[in-house]
Amino acid sequence: MTRLAHVADVHLGARLRAVPEYPGAAAIDPIEEAYRAFAALLRRLLDGGYDGVLLAGDLFDRHEGTVRALATAQAALDDLHDAGIRVALAWGNHDAESPLRQQLRPPPTCWVAPAEQVATRHWPDLGIAVHAQSVADPNELRDLAAGYPRAESGWTNVGILHTSLHGRDSRRPCAPTGADTLTGADYDYWALGHVHQRLTVSAVPTVAYAGNPHPARKSETGPRGYLELDFDEILTVTPVDTSPVIRETLTADTESEIWKQFADYPAAARAVIWTLHGPPGLLASAREAARHYPGFTVGGN
Repeated sequence: MTRLAHVADVHLGARLRAVPEYPGAAAIDPIEEAYRAFAALLRRLLDGGYDGVLLAGDLFDRHEGTVRALATAQAALDDLHDAGIRVALAWGNHDAESPLRQQLRPPPTCWVAPAEQVATRHWPDLGIAVHAQSVADPNELRDLAAGYPRAESGWTNVGILHTSLHGRDSRRPCAPTGADTLTGADYDYWALGHVHQRLTVSAVPTVAYAGNPHPARKSETGPRGYLELDFDEILTVTPVDTSPVIRETLTADTESEIWKQFADYPAAARAVIWTLHGPPGLLASAREAARHYPGFTVGGN
């Protein structure tokens, strides 16, 4: 069996936005928690028996081209190299705007897909052919997927692409394409990036977004991490949750509903940021409830 990890939209350096701050709120450092999320993901990759990692773009954040972000990326790729875990990386639109992309020094086991045209990297010992093209223009509006080759016979074919697809799940167009273009290539798996939600675009063949490793925006609710791919006689895709912070929606019309949702929420060894959807007058009651549940904090709409 071959095991790969599909990782996307790391946005190293980016902070968690809209973290509630009020007396009694759980202490959540918006910068440190984002780095903690990536560190937890990396530990899982190093300890999870992976043969390779598919990085589907936006390793860096265009707004945060810091020395720390570069050093963190470099150390992670070096650690994966030392562990014998190969990496296939396709740059995304944020990477195209970041100066860090040019400063990164990928180790020998990290293949960076070119931006000029699609290319293929073969991993013969795994029987895998990885097809990928990086995004060089942050406002890329061409259908890059249309230039990808057909699946190669005798190989397990994997495609990597940073794309907004049809645009329904993204606020910014990037290498738009159609699901039929991707499935028509007859690949065994498409690792997509750009959309920050876990989404299965197609089940057979599998076309999926991995989501992002930390919930940067208020709207990014639910678990965060990456996708685990086990290639055996059939492909098995398993979501792996690694973020130490999770965002959830707290929908309530009364104070009793608020307390019930706190009581019913499954215990989790991570910080939980509730966003209250309900009458504004309930915000104080929700924050009072949160004080009785360590690790919880509440923000308004």
